[in-house]
Amino acid sequence: MATTPILKGKSLDSLIFDFASLKAVPELSALITAFLDGKYKSILEDTTSQALFEKLSETVALSREEQDIGFQHGVLESEHDAVLVLISGLAAFNAFLQANVTGPPLNLGNVFTPKADLTIFRDQCLKSLEVDGVSIYQHIPHIELFALARMIFTLCFPRIIQGNFFDSKWMRLRVNAYHQRLLSGVSFSRIMDTTALQNVIDKDLNALKEELFAPDSAFSTEAKVQFMLEKAQIHIMQGLDINAKGDIKVAKDVSGFEYALSGALGKRTKFQQTDISQLVVFAKSKPPGGASKNGLSGPLKDSSLSNEEDRNAPKALDLNDDTLLEAIDFAKPTSDKVDNLPPSLLGMLPDQQPQLDPLDQITLLTEATIKDTFLPLDKLNSEEVLPYAVRVLSDKPTNWQIFTQALLVRSRIESHRSRTQERSVLQLQVIVDQIIADTSEDASLSPQGDDSLPEIRVAQFLPRAKASEAAPITERVQYIFQLNSPTRWEIETELAFAWSNAGSLVSALEIFKRLKLWAEVALCYHSVGQEDRARQVIRRQLYHSSKGIEMDVYDIDAEAVATEIWSGEIRCPSPPHSPRLWCILGDLDNDPSCWERAWEISKHRFARAQRTLGEYWAKQGDLEKARGAYLQATVVNRQNNDTWSRLGDIDLRVGNWDGAIIAFQQSIMIDDTDAKTYSNLGSALLSKHSELVSLSKLSASVGEATALTTDDGTSQTISKSTSPKDTLRQSLSAYKRAASLAHSNWQIWDNVLTIATRTSPPSYPDILLALRNVIRIRSPSIGEEAIDIDVLRASVGEVISRDKGEGAANTVIYEAPRGSLARAVLQFYKDEIEPLITTRSTLWTLAEKLALYTRDYARALACAEKAWRMSTQAAGERWLNEKEAWKEVVEVTDGLVSAYENYGTMAKEDGGLVEKGWKMKARSAVRGVMGKARDSWEGTAEWEELQMLLDGLK
Repeated sequence: MATTPILKGKSLDSLIFDFASLKAVPELSALITAFLDGKYKSILEDTTSQALFEKLSETVALSREEQDIGFQHGVLESEHDAVLVLISGLAAFNAFLQANVTGPPLNLGNVFTPKADLTIFRDQCLKSLEVDGVSIYQHIPHIELFALARMIFTLCFPRIIQGNFFDSKWMRLRVNAYHQRLLSGVSFSRIMDTTALQNVIDKDLNALKEELFAPDSAFSTEAKVQFMLEKAQIHIMQGLDINAKGDIKVAKDVSGFEYALSGALGKRTKFQQTDISQLVVFAKSKPPGGASKNGLSGPLKDSSLSNEEDRNAPKALDLNDDTLLEAIDFAKPTSDKVDNLPPSLLGMLPDQQPQLDPLDQITLLTEATIKDTFLPLDKLNSEEVLPYAVRVLSDKPTNWQIFTQALLVRSRIESHRSRTQERSVLQLQVIVDQIIADTSEDASLSPQGDDSLPEIRVAQFLPRAKASEAAPITERVQYIFQLNSPTRWEIETELAFAWSNAGSLVSALEIFKRLKLWAEVALCYHSVGQEDRARQVIRRQLYHSSKGIEMDVYDIDAEAVATEIWSGEIRCPSPPHSPRLWCILGDLDNDPSCWERAWEISKHRFARAQRTLGEYWAKQGDLEKARGAYLQATVVNRQNNDTWSRLGDIDLRVGNWDGAIIAFQQSIMIDDTDAKTYSNLGSALLSKHSELVSLSKLSASVGEATALTTDDGTSQTISKSTSPKDTLRQSLSAYKRAASLAHSNWQIWDNVLTIATRTSPPSYPDILLALRNVIRIRSPSIGEEAIDIDVLRASVGEVISRDKGEGAANTVIYEAPRGSLARAVLQFYKDEIEPLITTRSTLWTLAEKLALYTRDYARALACAEKAWRMSTQAAGERWLNEKEAWKEVVEVTDGLVSAYENYGTMAKEDGGLVEKGWKMKARSAVRGVMGKARDSWEGTAEWEELQMLLDGLK
């Protein structure tokens, strides 16, 4: 072996972007040239690759710890060996991606010949990739290539060779991230106690960022942008949208890429007469030789595209709609100024934008993916996502895989609109035809005729892809990690769901059956009400037939199994994904034993089983069992906010306020946009407040003791730092947050109103806010009944009890200062309350008090008169027959006489009196009431009270 220090001053990661410098080394030139040309088979046939494969076949069945010990010696002895192993690992990983993601067809022949049977070896590879009892998709072609790449980049590196330390963090990151992606159903929680996979990914992400962005970094601008885009894709996969947005911002700043979502006038339909604002993405790559914001100069290394250069690209279907245009017809702008655009984008026309670099196109597609993945599904958000894909598709194709991803993003957005759904499904079918058909495995291509791989036979009713729509493997995999393109079974599954949404359930079923996704097959049958058929599909995977194992050879649609119920022995060992299958069977049969078996089979790691058990026991009324199930689910998957929320609900029902508070807080830490969780947290805090008040009273009654024994025998300590007032304020804050999220839910606003009145002192700004929103929501249907009289009376009482100052004469109407409670209440009453008053005279009585507070005596008298008229005319003068109504009329009449007496003689601002003939009007009002009530109430105490009023007015 050569001992030339060919890696001196370089890291293995930097070689990935600079293999050309090693082509001068004779021993490596041929292999590097083959790798750069995409001839992976020749590399895998090399002695180094074959030796590594033999090592894999010997160790794949061992545990990770045993494999690590086995790799401590041998394998790598020199820098030359390190490069050979690196090339073998890269070739294995790229060949795996070619077979499963990008195409074109991969025929390795008998390049690998394990000592064991190929089927056994394949099963061992699949088994080695299980995490927490959850398996990857069992029909992945050439899974041994991924297992080989994983062995090389996670076990061979890092290693100390001849005193030098060699590592390949970047490729280890890519392999581990792809492994995480293959684990369907695994929670990508940052707290995974039984696996170090997530920890390794996070560690390598941080280490790589420090290395790439170090002041003395040897990595190019292109490498830095690629890393940040990969980092964003990993965070999208893990559900960390905020982190992904930060990664995109760094990538944009490093590359000097400028883009903005804005509007431009144009027409979208063929019959549109007026130009209206249309969303469009304005984007411009950094010009050659320019400087980016972080000081890096020069364009991206190999991202530019000559205007004369044509690239192959998949076929983009036309819309062919009788209403919508193929593309927005933008109007000619009258000005170069467009709102919200950076200075570098000013003057750019929406339909005449410059060509973008490939990595900048990926940045736009990643931005669209973040929005599409994490924003709620609605028309407005779809309108914001689509322009990003349209901007990439409007460019000349720069890379086959980038253009494919742009078509895929557009198809996903258009699937939610009736006029574009047809093109969405057909475009997705074209992508499948051009990728899946090209990557399909023929039986002749399988080394030993292994029939465990599903045969992909795409029914192409569209024209087959032309040569101009294809591309070599080197172009397809060039940006594969930055795009995170779906695998062939993922994209076919997406197509199946698209056909299902379009109403073609038969097409969806055919795809699911071909991919052997039995859970999805059963769910399809369940969606159309064929429960027995769904149950039969699931039971076949979990049970043997009572007629013998010969039934296993029949196809699922064969006539021989049409009536088979699969009631034999349970299959052992359990098939892959059996925890999910048992859960679906439990859902179909409503059988808790199925969910319990799923929990046991997964070695207590399949959280979905415990969540379903918790829901089952809650419906049965066994809250203790339900709480225990949800607790176990949170231990396994601490990043599922729904599980924490349901645990909090159970704690609320059993009276465990502390547990409920903790559970709801955990749920909010994961997702702070759920109004129901905030509302429930407010309820838990309110209950905790009541408990603390009771304990405080009990503590005061027994002296200075701080420890009390509750009814269940437990000891509860009253912490001096735990203040009932603080708990109540926290409850109010939780309810306010819930109300802000669910702005049209009047019950939550009513809770805010209730809690705000219970604080000490009452929070009157919150009271007015809640009362205003309750009225806004409920008044259209129930009118003035939406007004809480008691709360309103308390607010008015608080205003009139405050000192308004005596700086002005009594004839001057008082103006409450801006920002004061009085100003807010007065404005609220005038704008919100008075327009609703129809039958409740008390509301005019409160208005009279506010008018008196402002020294507007004329208005105060007018309000008193309105209250009297409303009371005497209410409900067809029912006061003539009802005692309580009669008392109310007498009370209001007494108030009216007092108002005439108090306000009638007051001077107005213009110098006159408020009411000169107040006595006459007062007598008229009293006589009118007495005249109507003579036959009904003469001689009663109230009658005598009215008589005394009348005598006093003579």
